[in-house]
This record gives sequence, structure tokens and C-alpha cells, in this order.
Amino acid sequence: MIYSIVKPCAKIALSVYFRKINISHRERIPKGKPVILALNHPTAFIEPCLVACWLTEPMNFLARGDLFVKSAFIRRLYGWFHIVPVFRIDDTGYSGLKNNYDTFSKCYEALADNKMVMILAEGRTKHEKRLRPLMKGTARIVFGALEKYEGLDVHIVPVGVNYTNPDQFRSDVRIDYGEPIRVQDYAAIYQENQAKAVTALTNELRNRLAERVIHIADPNDDEWVEPLLDLHRHGPAPKVLPAFSEDAAPLFAEKKLVDNLNALPTEQKDSLRAKLKTYLGLLKKAGTTDRGLMDHTSYSLGSATLLGMLWIPALAGYALNWLPLFLGNLFASKKTKNIEFRASVAIFVSMVIYMLYWLICLIVAALVGKWWLIGLVLAMPILGYFALLYRDLDVRWKDCQRAAVLDDEEEKELMRLRGEIVG
Repeated sequence: MIYSIVKPCAKIALSVYFRKINISHRERIPKGKPVILALNHPTAFIEPCLVACWLTEPMNFLARGDLFVKSAFIRRLYGWFHIVPVFRIDDTGYSGLKNNYDTFSKCYEALADNKMVMILAEGRTKHEKRLRPLMKGTARIVFGALEKYEGLDVHIVPVGVNYTNPDQFRSDVRIDYGEPIRVQDYAAIYQENQAKAVTALTNELRNRLAERVIHIADPNDDEWVEPLLDLHRHGPAPKVLPAFSEDAAPLFAEKKLVDNLNALPTEQKDSLRAKLKTYLGLLKKAGTTDRGLMDHTSYSLGSATLLGMLWIPALAGYALNWLPLFLGNLFASKKTKNIEFRASVAIFVSMVIYMLYWLICLIVAALVGKWWLIGLVLAMPILGYFALLYRDLDVRWKDCQRAAVLDDEEEKELMRLRGEIVG
């Protein structure tokens, strides 16, 4: 019950945090079959929430077990949200591994009931644009299920999760579902050689995940590839709504770009990196941004007038809704040491505080007995989202304003250098 109540609230919270959410090819999930969704794992728990919120079927999750053993409250949370603990040697030592027998049994039972199980196939989280080696746990679980329930038609669906910048508020996320892997196709190999079958299935899963995960091959390129991707994202102002899309094109355009960069000789990479550094330095010196330079249409008398007219309702939305988000971000910045956890904690804590805050405001308004006040509280979430969209437009308008005061020579030189970079 709690899962069903929290799920729509989490969906709203994620739609607030991310500017655009692209989720493509969900139709590839087999219907009426036991399914494992195998995801890459760049954040603590944002990607499981994103996948679960945009699927109608309830989800069973596998998550680290060291948190499970620390408190009764955490164990209760795991039960409420269908989370099954997995125990790793690094977290609990060898003594904790025996608890995985119960974990695997629960997975087998869920699959036997044609339920969906989500596994973070890399095993550990790391904030990077890279597919890391997969653990063999996914293959071992499905083969264990086949041993216990003969003839079970399990499918593994690879799910690639890609963020523009997951720890940045109002960034984008792109998720793509791959073609499912039918585990029965590996059953004969498993009968002959279990280790060989586990390796073969794990390799196939990695290959299919690699097709939908943006992968910067050389970690030394991380620092400059992301700004380069930003250049390719910028252009005429995108539509503010809808915030959700099923268009896979943005993901695969960026993946193709990164794959091409990975294949470049070192000399060409160095040249491209040097030009990018020069370009970004000139933008900074000019006091403008690439987004402003590329989006002249957002800076006009008409857009300024519209922003001015909408300023008061946007300010009201901000004033009524800022406190829960401020407290959630403050808590995350104080309590999380790792960047992989910061956004996850901020989203979750802000959501919980907002639900309590809104409920308290509603009770107070009802006790006061003023209908206009009750109406204002009911409209608070709508006004808050409006303020958020206004903020996005205002930031873009200010970027364009700074670009508009460039003299012709500055703009011409910047555009020339930009053209050499993006091709």
C-alpha cells in the first residue's frame, strides 16, 4: 500500500528535479513473462526510482544488504518498497553471505509468479559516463530460478540509464530499454557447463547494455567530453513541455558522438580539447555562455514582456514552495559524502518534507476556515511547478541577454571557433 502511495509522489519529485525525462522502448518488456530488468548504476537510487515510476507493474528491487542489518526502520522500509537485500563480502564480510540464500529464494519466487525484478548489474555505483564490468549475480539468479522451477521462461531486459549531469538540478535523463534476452536459450549450455553459461549470459547482457549506455572509454577524457556534449545540446530554445518524452534520438545522437570521439587518434583529441578550452575561455572572458550564443530567439522584447507579466505568480509559487526543497538540499549537502548519493538523498528528503509541509499547510488553512486560503494551499504544487518553468526560461533569457551585447567581431570569432569544434 505504501509503495502505491509513494510512487506517484516520487514521480512528481523526479519530474521537478529533472528538466527532461526521456524513456524509450518500454514496449520491449515481454508481457506475461518473468522479467529481470538489468540496469547500469551511476547514482545511488535515482535510476531504480525512475524506472519504477514510469512502469505500471509493481517492481521488486535488489539493494545493498549492509543497510538492511543496521536498523529495524531500514528493514521496514525495505519491506514497504519491495526491496530485497543483497549481501556483499566488502560490506558484511563472509558471515553475511549466508543471508543471500534467502535473497535468491525470494527472487526465484518472484520470477515464478511472473513478477518483475530489478537488478543493478554493475553491483556498485559510480558517478561517471561509463559502463563498468558487470557482476555475475544476474546470470546466477536466473539460472538458479531455472533449476528450481523447470521450464520457467525468464527474460532479461537491458536498461541503459544516462544522465547529462545527475547531481545538477534541472538536468536531463535518458533511459532506453533493449531487446530482451531469453534465458532458456542458454539452458543447454548451463546443463553442460554452468560457469561457461554464466559467463556467456553475462557477456551478452554487457554487450546489449553497451549499445544504450554512453561510454567514455578513457577516464582522462571525462573532464572535457561533458562540456563538448553541452555544445551539441545547445540550439534554439527547446519546448518547455512536455517534460516527459519517449524519443530515443537525443540519447543515440550523444552516444554516436562519444563513440566517434573514443575512436579519434590522440593527436586529434588533443587538438579538439585545446580548441574547446580556448572557446570556453573566450566565453568566460566575454561574460556569456554557449547556450546564450546559440539561442538568439529567446532574447527579445516580447520574451522580456512575457517574463515581466508572469513574474508575480512565479514569485508566489517560489515563496510558497521553496522551504522543503531548501531543507532537502541542505540535509543532503550536510549528510552525504559521496556525490553518487547527494541527488538521491536530496530528492527523497525534499519529497518527504514537502508532503508533510503541504499537509500541515492544508490543516492550518482548514482550521482558519477561509476558502481562499484552502484554495491557495491546493494550488501550491501547481504554482510551484509554474515557478520552476519560469526559472528555466529566466535563466535562458539572461544567458541570451549577455550574448546579445557582444560586438560583431567577438561573436564572429566565437562562432568560427565553435564551428571548428562541433563540425
